[in-house]
Amino acid sequence: MAMNTPRKMLACAVFAIAATVLPAQADSYPQGNINFVVPFPPGGGTDIPSRLLVQQIGKETGWNFVVENRPGAGGNIGLAQLARATANGQYIGMGQTSNLAVNPSLYKDIPYDSMKDFKHIAVISTQPMVLVTHAKSPIENIEGFLTAAKKAPGSVLFGTPGSGTVAHLSVELLSSEAGIELTHVPYPGIAQAISDVMSGVVDVYIGSLPSVLPHIRSGSIRALAVTSAERNAVLPDVPTVAESGFADFETSDWKGVVGPAGMTDEQVASLNAAINKALQSEPLRSSLEAEGSTVVVEDSQWFSTLLSQELERWASVIKTSGATVN
Repeated sequence: MAMNTPRKMLACAVFAIAATVLPAQADSYPQGNINFVVPFPPGGGTDIPSRLLVQQIGKETGWNFVVENRPGAGGNIGLAQLARATANGQYIGMGQTSNLAVNPSLYKDIPYDSMKDFKHIAVISTQPMVLVTHAKSPIENIEGFLTAAKKAPGSVLFGTPGSGTVAHLSVELLSSEAGIELTHVPYPGIAQAISDVMSGVVDVYIGSLPSVLPHIRSGSIRALAVTSAERNAVLPDVPTVAESGFADFETSDWKGVVGPAGMTDEQVASLNAAINKALQSEPLRSSLEAEGSTVVVEDSQWFSTLLSQELERWASVIKTSGATVN
């Protein structure tokens, strides 16, 4: 990723922005409830941090949020509805790597343009993918994984949360850079995937850090590598893919708040300031970091630049890998 995850949070700048922007908007924005679209089901990896975020913003600003879960088509349905919503700042929602940066190249008829149909308000966090194997596997590290793949092309089975996911494409990117051939086994859910990797049905599995962290901690599976540019704080002993000879290798699942393209710059600035201030709060920051996420505090232009780079990058990976959705 050309634009690495920020390593230093801009706390002072955030509070300065909040102090200048929020009071000026207090009398005119928002006018009533803010509808917050989550394009995935309740209780999942996107829903929970979304609710924690709006809860914290509400505490600090007095704004009232109504969370609306609109799942379907890998997040495309909810975002398409958000793109068509009234652009008055009262309708915003949570986008992420998959539905904003990956799906536009993965789906033939995606009903929105990630760059043109949204205002990119604020990225809230990033988290790496984690490559794991079962506890007694002869594959003890990522070097062993690569050696096994090179020794018998196509014989190593790797499981993922599904075709075209960030996890799947992360392995495809690694395969391309390492010159190896693997066999993909997509799963519809984490439970069966973890069961199969624990029993050796698949050699390795790659998934988001929160989805595999409890099993790593229990000792039932072994972490081989994380896909972030730096080691993750909750898995400090697990190396990055980049450390294994693939300089600059980095993939992540980031989450970011977006709204309809017609929102005013003032509304975007007000929301960006409120979100970044909330991310500095101890309860929200601690909750995100506990699951292995890195909190991001940046302005809306940073988000737009990141998304532009990510769209180009994942389009190239998808074209090279031939990944499709079922």
